[in-house]
Amino acid sequence: MIRWGLGDVLIALVIWLLGGVVAAFVVVAMGEADTPLDQLGLGALFVSIASGWPGFVGWPLVATYRKGQRSLRLDFGLDLVPVDIAWGLLGGFGALVLSVFGNVLWTAISGESAPTNTDFLPKHPSALTVVVLVLLIAVCTPIVEELFFRGLFLRALGRRWNLTVGVIVSSIVFGLFHFQGDSLAQGLFICGVTASYGALFALLVVRANGRLGPSIVAHMVVNLVGVLATIYL
Repeated sequence: MIRWGLGDVLIALVIWLLGGVVAAFVVVAMGEADTPLDQLGLGALFVSIASGWPGFVGWPLVATYRKGQRSLRLDFGLDLVPVDIAWGLLGGFGALVLSVFGNVLWTAISGESAPTNTDFLPKHPSALTVVVLVLLIAVCTPIVEELFFRGLFLRALGRRWNLTVGVIVSSIVFGLFHFQGDSLAQGLFICGVTASYGALFALLVVRANGRLGPSIVAHMVVNLVGVLATIYL
């Protein structure tokens, strides 16, 4: 009998929040509290990026073993079949088109370059740092975030209400989790663009009958392009 639900979503979010607090103390202990984000060392970057993973991966593992079918594939759709790669690539490039459209609209209205949530990335990293960042941000992070947002969260909302509510609410929250910027307008813009990604990823999961494979691949495409563009362009 499946007993996991929105309570487990809340627990995962609390663990994510505590992870962020712990990460802040660790960064201070490493002597990098006053270091600009784009100049953080590799260790501090790792701590900052991975601080939420215990909640987003750890608690779904606990939930499936204590309250579910003891399988991330059966409970949350963590699976990939060959056709998912094609749909994921298509979805990833579709998300990038949405991003370009949003950037053009922002520039047309404000006359400024569109804000981004990749300002923390170093400008002139070593080859090793680039490889580590690609692994962390373009490989691991998509798996972790899709497991939580389109795995546990989307399904918990769908079971409690319906799939439409699940897609809308999980996408909005996904956007809010990426809030940052020098002003409220910039923060809301980044949230809106990211929420549109979330909605597209969720629709890929729905189309794949619950498999996370397409959304993971699409998320990887978006993050990889974002990392490489920020570092090299």
